[in-house]
Amino acid sequence: MPANSAQYQRDYRDRTKRQYKDVSVRLPVADYRELKAYGQGNGMGLATVLREGALAQIRGSSLRASGVEAELKELRFLLATIANNVNQMAHHSNVVRHVVDEGGALAKLKELEAVIEGFVDDKLTPR
Repeated sequence: MPANSAQYQRDYRDRTKRQYKDVSVRLPVADYRELKAYGQGNGMGLATVLREGALAQIRGSSLRASGVEAELKELRFLLATIANNVNQMAHHSNVVRHVVDEGGALAKLKELEAVIEGFVDDKLTPR
């Protein structure tokens, strides 16, 4: 650190001024509380929520909670497991030349599809 602390501070402010810009936002109290609660629930500060939300909006993506991504990864793994099981059933049916309860398996897959669509819609729909 230089001997002249005031000069060091001035140099630091000049360097960072070129890299960052401060923005002030005025919010209704209800919106502030909602954004703050969202940030706390997802381990982000208010400034991070505002910045990431604004950038996600203009870039055409969505701001997702960290827990949702973990749940979607787990769901993808479970779907891969189910697909493997269906493939094994199809292989077995080809070997024995007889399909066992094809209607029941397809009905369960249709039911699973409805559950997954509901889950994804619920998790990714803005509140």
